[in-house]
Amino acid sequence: MNPKLASAKLKVGEIYSRKSLREIFPTSDATLTTGVFRPKNYSSVWLFVTRKKAPNQPKYIDYLSGDTLHWQGQTSGKSDQMIIEHKNRDLELLLFYREEPKQYGNSGFRYLGSVEYMSHNPGHPSSFKLRLKG
Repeated sequence: MNPKLASAKLKVGEIYSRKSLREIFPTSDATLTTGVFRPKNYSSVWLFVTRKKAPNQPKYIDYLSGDTLHWQGQTSGKSDQMIIEHKNRDLELLLFYREEPKQYGNSGFRYLGSVEYMSHNPGHPSSFKLRLKG
């Protein structure tokens, strides 16, 4: 099986808004507005991470330190196994990152490329360590 990877259509370092991603990967899936998104027909999982949260957002502790992303998953934990097992499931994890919601125009994110699972501490939410593959 040759998986279809979303990373083939993205450029590391570029700024992408959810609107521009919707144009590149046509979708009406509302989960594109969440922190974890799985585009249909792709073997990819997108992580949208904002370090400083807007006042109306859950106060997850997410930050990039060197090439290590410290990231808290969804409170429900429904995507935890997919993140942990991404290699075994032939899924790439793609990181879209910003320091704060208005850092880039159109509430965009800088695409930093692929990350891989390193470890996690279970919880609600679970706390993950992911490494940029750069």
